[in-house]
Amino acid sequence: MKTLLSIAVMLLCISSNSFSQNDISISDFLQLRANNNYTVESRLSALNIQPYDEEIIGSGRTQYTFQAENKSTPLQWVDFIYEQDAAWNNRISFQTQNLAQVKKYLTEMKSLGFYFIAKKIVDRQAYEVYSDGSNTIELITSQSRKVYDNNLYVNFAFYSAGEYEYAFASENEKYNVAQFNKEELFADLVGLPIK
Repeated sequence: MKTLLSIAVMLLCISSNSFSQNDISISDFLQLRANNNYTVESRLSALNIQPYDEEIIGSGRTQYTFQAENKSTPLQWVDFIYEQDAAWNNRISFQTQNLAQVKKYLTEMKSLGFYFIAKKIVDRQAYEVYSDGSNTIELITSQSRKVYDNNLYVNFAFYSAGEYEYAFASENEKYNVAQFNKEELFADLVGLPIK
């Protein structure tokens, strides 16, 4: 009986250790955003998120798309927009449908000093915007139509705060939601501060 208990404990430790190795944090994404495409690909490949597509989008920028190979990660895909000579313009984003993972990421954002700054609606997608003064994260939600699978999709998009303010100034002004119910924000799930 003791042998079975020892084996069970050992397997539990191995599986939880393996899970933590297949995890990527908000801090990791913030660091990856400022790196080059080789560093991003290496880190994601270690999580079984493999290169899927590459597209030159102009002005020296390339978009790299990575897709999860299996269910070992709660992420479905990751996009990285890379500009070789202007890392402050780099953007990284990912999609998940795992609400527990979303809460985990929001809790980490709270511990890193992020706060809610705005909400906007663009093309029937809700954008919650968070900042720590140096970085900006958009949490973008949409719900597929019944024709597909009627699931909630959550995207996190990472920018430098200065680049975000510059690139999205007119969009933010045009689509900003002035009045909203605070209880309907994802920020409310974990008590993230609202500016």
